[in-house]
Amino acid sequence: MITYKLDLNSAKKPLDRYWEMCIGSCHAATALREDYRQMLTQCHRELGFKYLRFHGLFDDDMSVVKKPMFSDKLVYSFSNIDNIYDFLLSIGMKPFVELSFMPEALASGDSTIFHYKGNTTPPKDYEKWSAFIKKFIEHLIERYGLSEIRQWFFEVWNEPNLGGPGSPYGFWAADKEEYFKLYKVTAQAVKACDKSLRVGGPATSNNAWIPDFLDFCASSGAPVDFVSTHHYPTDVVLGYGVEDSANFVNPLNTGDMEQVRNVMRMAKEGGEEFEEFKKQYSVFRSHIWEHVDRGVLTEMTKRARSESRGLPLYYTEWGSLAGLKSDSAFGASFIVKTILDGVDLVKGYSFWTFCDIVEESGQDSDEFHGGFGLMTQHGIPKAPYRAFELLHKMDGELYETVCREKTVDVYAVDNAGINALQLMAVNHNSLLHEISEQTVRIRLLTDKTCVSADILRVDETHANAFEKWQANGAKKYLSKGETEILKGESELKREKLRFSNDNGIVLEVELPPMGLALITVYFA
Repeated sequence: MITYKLDLNSAKKPLDRYWEMCIGSCHAATALREDYRQMLTQCHRELGFKYLRFHGLFDDDMSVVKKPMFSDKLVYSFSNIDNIYDFLLSIGMKPFVELSFMPEALASGDSTIFHYKGNTTPPKDYEKWSAFIKKFIEHLIERYGLSEIRQWFFEVWNEPNLGGPGSPYGFWAADKEEYFKLYKVTAQAVKACDKSLRVGGPATSNNAWIPDFLDFCASSGAPVDFVSTHHYPTDVVLGYGVEDSANFVNPLNTGDMEQVRNVMRMAKEGGEEFEEFKKQYSVFRSHIWEHVDRGVLTEMTKRARSESRGLPLYYTEWGSLAGLKSDSAFGASFIVKTILDGVDLVKGYSFWTFCDIVEESGQDSDEFHGGFGLMTQHGIPKAPYRAFELLHKMDGELYETVCREKTVDVYAVDNAGINALQLMAVNHNSLLHEISEQTVRIRLLTDKTCVSADILRVDETHANAFEKWQANGAKKYLSKGETEILKGESELKREKLRFSNDNGIVLEVELPPMGLALITVYFA
């Protein structure tokens, strides 16, 4: 049995709700869909997200920059962008603007990424790119007003450390130095419209390039108001974009362009050679989590913060990236532990993504497929959605005393608004690591009297639509009725919890593997 003792007179600090700062989604054009908008509105209302970030604002499917036939004059059209931003403001959200990708009319090449073909090449004419960015910012100021735009964030590109010269599937076709040039030109164009507008980068994967980026800004005079980067727990194994990352016999080294091109050739040709590679890669992927330590994102965050030189640090993408496990209890417990361990480390987090309307590889048909979203493509809240819902219910001051024993963490919040104590208990470990059910006894040292206690659970059997879907045959296409049933299965269910007022307040809770529970103790 694990025992957590908490003196209710012990030290507390404000609970910074940094995880609600932003949420991510797929490329911009998907934000024109009505079902997408309904789900985003629900996420904003129930989970509290304030900003939205997405890729591909300038992709050709948004018709932002066009070059008419028989003309060298560029034509700008911001109608689709206006449509999206008008909607965000109408529901009380704001954009965290990712300035990407390159419109074909401005691009220096034809390298693209994803099913929706975002162009990853630098501009062929930086003066025209700068003029375009200025025109875009000026349009925003004219439409929404300077006081509104000053509350937005402008981030230059997405994960430029993935890709490189000639890479067919990276986010940036050039090198680090070329990205720095793009950043400076873009940031200066933004600031030319108003010096108070917030611009930053390098928007890298795996916490990469931060010292080099800030050195460049300092030496070149490029303006920078914040640092942004991304991380996922398996980054440290895959070694994405970081030269000194551990790389446990990864058969696809993304930094080796010759190997990447060879794999692309094999994929095109098919045959035994490609089948053998797929076997190797499948074995590698199945063992990744053996090398992922519990709490790895917190350690990554501490390092990135130390490298950010006092500038605000924003993680504009993060998540568990654990396939189908992300859709269930593992994904939920991973979220809660990561978030509560990260309080006071960063200014803002942006989980990737709010729903499974994601077209990077084309839209997946399976209702649950290990997608990035908190909700399925038809709006069924996953266990991770309910984890964010539990976090949203926590309000007040966070006790500095945290229980950390075996695979269990217990966090406590003094919620004076409802005259209660809220306890979040999490039983979490990395996949392929040992974990078992744990009994947690909570003893509260206080003169207060408990009049009621209740519990909300998320685990394999509570608030978990994925497990119900799988138990019912993992049907690929669901009827509307089946979808509504699973939405019901995903709901949080409040239960009474036994307690005693015996020399303080004592409660006990059983936590299954990867389970989490929000316990609320109400005082007289």
